[in-house]
Amino acid sequence: MHAKFIPQGLFGLLVATSLTAAHADERPWYLTLDVGFSRASDPAFAGGSLTTRQGVAYGGAVGRHLGPNWRVEAAVAYRNNPVRRVGSPGFDPQPTDADWASLFLTVNALYDFDGFQLGKAKVRPYVGLGVGRAQEVDTDLRVGGVEREYSGSGSARQLMFGLRWDYGSPWLADVGVTVADAGTVRLEAAGRSESFDAKYRATTVMARLGYRF
Repeated sequence: MHAKFIPQGLFGLLVATSLTAAHADERPWYLTLDVGFSRASDPAFAGGSLTTRQGVAYGGAVGRHLGPNWRVEAAVAYRNNPVRRVGSPGFDPQPTDADWASLFLTVNALYDFDGFQLGKAKVRPYVGLGVGRAQEVDTDLRVGGVEREYSGSGSARQLMFGLRWDYGSPWLADVGVTVADAGTVRLEAAGRSESFDAKYRATTVMARLGYRF
């Protein structure tokens, strides 16, 4: 149908709607860099347990908006918690520089709620679920003063929730909490036949800085 057969007001409304939709979709992709603090659950390990301290977390994501509320992203997160004490037979109880670490690769689906205006920013609460791979869960411990590495991989899942600040520019920021779980992971000693089962779970508070493109 030619424009001359559409009432002038309706034609203007259609043009405005089209321009608004185009503007909303012109930056559907985003990148984020993440940094935060991690608290790992102390796992049973080799007939005893590991006791850990608060640690750090780093990561990032590549995501895409699928509409005004839904988005998906591919994410990576590294967490490292120092080991305070090893209560397992045969291990040095307070090893130097021992850690309890993980590398998660996940695909996340997130839902952004409509939110509220706070100054110049629109703040949107969000929730999300992620599934993927705990590519490596490892710990470096000492036996008789000699360092040994134990590592393993398994499936991963996580629950996310937080707040996202949108300033109407390509830049965005958010603060969120992630509960990550790899279930029971079989940890094998590097170069040895030893192996142990340990459960991995960590709660992380992350700050994210992102850019839409």
